[in-house]
Amino acid sequence: MSIKIISNNEKKITIELTVNLDNENFLQTEEQIMNKVNELGQTLTKQALKNLDIKKTVLKIKDQTHYAKKVKKNIKPLMEK
Repeated sequence: MSIKIISNNEKKITIELTVNLDNENFLQTEEQIMNKVNELGQTLTKQALKNLDIKKTVLKIKDQTHYAKKVKKNIKPLMEK
């Protein structure tokens, strides 16, 4: 059983899911399907978060400058007179 990402762009992800159904116990087969669907959801969520990750380090919104968390700002304190 495996999950394989066939293609991935920012708007669409194509995934191939292989599940082995050759099990004599239906309960075990159902559990395998449920586990693979959960793993599929985790894989899709990770890819979606990667695609939504901000690529810019500085954002300008309505005359305000916002920085990504990982960027260290070079801000010097104001000197007192």
